[in-house]
Amino acid sequence: MDPASLPIVVREMPFRRTSVEADGVRLNVVDDGPRDAPTLLALHGNPTWSFLWRKLIARGLAEGYRVVAPDLAGFGLSDKPRDPRYYGLARHVANVRRVVESLDVRRATLVLHDWGGPVGMGLAVAAPERVERLVIANTLAFAPKSERSLSAWHAFFASRPGAALGRRFNLVARTAFAFGARRRLDPDVLEAYLAPLRDPGARLAASRFVQMVPDGPSHPEASTLAGYEADYPKLASKPVLVLWADRDPVMPARLAERWRRDFPNAVVRHVSRTAGHFWQEDDPAPFHDAIFA
Repeated sequence: MDPASLPIVVREMPFRRTSVEADGVRLNVVDDGPRDAPTLLALHGNPTWSFLWRKLIARGLAEGYRVVAPDLAGFGLSDKPRDPRYYGLARHVANVRRVVESLDVRRATLVLHDWGGPVGMGLAVAAPERVERLVIANTLAFAPKSERSLSAWHAFFASRPGAALGRRFNLVARTAFAFGARRRLDPDVLEAYLAPLRDPGARLAASRFVQMVPDGPSHPEASTLAGYEADYPKLASKPVLVLWADRDPVMPARLAERWRRDFPNAVVRHVSRTAGHFWQEDDPAPFHDAIFA
C-alpha cells in the first residue's frame, strides 16, 4: 500500500505537497500555508519522515506560518536510491538546500530533530540568509574530538552483519521506535512509520544513517561535521532555542548544554521530563508551546 493512502496519513496529513528534483532524485515535500509568511522548516531524522511533524505542521498552519517539511532522500514518499554510496551527510544537505532554493524558502525557523540536526546545521551555514531562527530538539551537530564508544544498538547496526539483518527485517526502524518512544505507539501510527520501509531495498537510508554516526575524528562524516562547525560563527546573530525531552536514551538530557559552547546565546529549556527521543509522539505540546511562544 502507498504510505500516502494509509487512513491515518490521509486523516492526519491533509497538507499540500509538492516535489523537488535534486540530481535526478525526487524529493517529496509538505509545503503548505501562505508563501509570503515566515516559514517553519522541519527536518526529520532516522528512521522517520514528514509524518513525524504532522502535529507541528497543523499547529504551524494555525499560527499563520508557511510550513515546509521534506522527506529526506530514502525516506517517506521521496525516492529511495538503491546505491548505499549515495547516502552521506553532504548529499542530504545539498538536497535540502535544493528544496529551499527551489521553493524560495525565506525567514525560516529551522526545527531540527535527530539527523535533521546535522542536515539542518549544514543548510544553515550554507544559506544563512534564508534562516531566521534555530530550534534544536534532541539532536547534536558536532564532530567528535576523540574516539568514543557507540551504543550497543549503534555498534550492532553499523556492523556489516547487523546492517544486513537490519535491512532484511526492518530492524532499525522497529527497534528505534521500541526504545525511542516512552509511550507505546498506536498500531496505525507505527504502520505509518514503517510503511515507507516495507521493501527491503528501501531501507538503505536508515541503515546508512546508523553507519554515519561518527565514532571518532577519523570517521568519514566527522570532517563534514567539523566543516559545518567551523562556519557556526556565521549564525551568531540567530536566535537559538534548544528544547529537550529528558528521557531520551539516544540524546541524554546533559547533552542539551553542549549547544552553549558554540552558541553562548542559546536558550536551553528542558520542556519534558517524561518524553523520550520521539517526543513528537510522547509529549509534543510543550515543544509546540515553546516554539510558538
